[in-house]
Amino acid sequence: MNRTKRNRVLCAAVALALGTFAAPVRAADEEAPAGAPKIMLDKSPAVVAYQLKRLTNAQLAAVERKADHAKYKPVYQAILVRKGMDKKLREEAVEALVAIDKSEPVAVLLAGIAKVDAEDKATPRELASLLLAQKPAALAAKGDELRALATESDSPAVKQAAWAALIVGDNGHSKAWRLATGRGADGIKPMLAAVQLVPSAALRKAMYDDVVAQTTCGDESVEAAALEALGYVSGREADAFGVLAKAVSGATGEKRAAAVRAIGRIPASKWPKEQVEPLAQAVVKLVESTPAEQRTTPEVVQAVQLGNDLAAVMGQPAGAAVRKRLRELAVRVVLMRTLVEQMQYDLRYFTVQAGKPVQIVLQNDDNMPHNLVITAPGGLAEIGTKGGSMPAPDDAKAKAYVPDDPKVLHATHLVNNGEAITLSFTAPDKPGNYPFLCTYPAHWVRMYGVMQVVADLDAYDANPTPPKDPMTRKPYDSPKNEVVEGAAGGHGVEHKH
Repeated sequence: MNRTKRNRVLCAAVALALGTFAAPVRAADEEAPAGAPKIMLDKSPAVVAYQLKRLTNAQLAAVERKADHAKYKPVYQAILVRKGMDKKLREEAVEALVAIDKSEPVAVLLAGIAKVDAEDKATPRELASLLLAQKPAALAAKGDELRALATESDSPAVKQAAWAALIVGDNGHSKAWRLATGRGADGIKPMLAAVQLVPSAALRKAMYDDVVAQTTCGDESVEAAALEALGYVSGREADAFGVLAKAVSGATGEKRAAAVRAIGRIPASKWPKEQVEPLAQAVVKLVESTPAEQRTTPEVVQAVQLGNDLAAVMGQPAGAAVRKRLRELAVRVVLMRTLVEQMQYDLRYFTVQAGKPVQIVLQNDDNMPHNLVITAPGGLAEIGTKGGSMPAPDDAKAKAYVPDDPKVLHATHLVNNGEAITLSFTAPDKPGNYPFLCTYPAHWVRMYGVMQVVADLDAYDANPTPPKDPMTRKPYDSPKNEVVEGAAGGHGVEHKH
């Protein structure tokens, strides 16, 4: 046997021992699906975990698995807790693990949440969404485990999910609130962070008074968390707006930034009209008082976006004056958020001036990854279809689901839950309507809008004309998409799209 052949045989033997070469996994006499990765499930748990870890998400989704045999349990466990897996696959994994373990969904989901990588912020929220969809009685039955996770977990995301589940399980926050306040800031902050996860608008509304009380508790970090939580409380939006507006005008640092973000989450239709213009003027002063080199920081970008949103509600000529002043003070910055579990951006359209610099800050509040792609006019369906049909890239640095096509003008990487990304570019020289969309598979049919490029923003502000929806061909009636009542984390009025 020559040296080359001997080396090949040796490498194959080592790989086989490690499980990197995997024989077909078969149930009875059935063949593994064609093209599916072949995993040796009869190896030790460490070797099986190693094999599964080496797979991409698409490969993991293609692995043969059946809910009627315990040997497939590691596959389902990997799908359940793997970052970036599709929600339907996670639901399949829960159902299978329940069958294999003769357990129930709450136990499976709690075990999954506890096993998620501590650096992964998105997956615990996705699992929390599935957990909070369970019946309150099932959550209440796991109260001891939930309390342990809420108070002892090292992961903020796990704590947040556990507090929300306690609220839903008890059909109210009183018991959880007593437990949280008894632990001081370490209990109150994750409890406040949990407000956004509670799917019931009535339960969020019931928390209003207790949340507001924490905005003046004397601990700045807790006060900031309480201000942030007010953006998710339903049914008391006008009252919350007043509290938040006061903080924008009088607070500093993280408290002011939290108040700005929270107001941005309250539907504009719920803003008290008499408080809109005073707050807009306060925002202008805030930006004016910020040194020019700091005006592209996330905090100031969010304040500028809030000022523009307030100006849009004010009407002419006062609104136009506010927008003009903000435009003079800052780069044209657009803050765009994703709506939780609705597969939509919070903006339907935005307007920029031809040939001028633009910054878009994409903040992903949703439980799954999204990106932002801007196309040439008329490119929405073509780029959405092409992007959605692409396989997930093996290179983590690649822009996933973004096709190499001249109609793609600008694009971000995928943004995970709780993260933000900034896209900086110069607006096209030619005025027109340039679609933007999320090209993650199957998202573009709902998750899209229009970047309207105009020759002169001042002239446009004097006589604004909304663009048409690229799908329905009807003019947009508002630049904002508002969350649907009853959605997880939602608290607004029905959007029109």
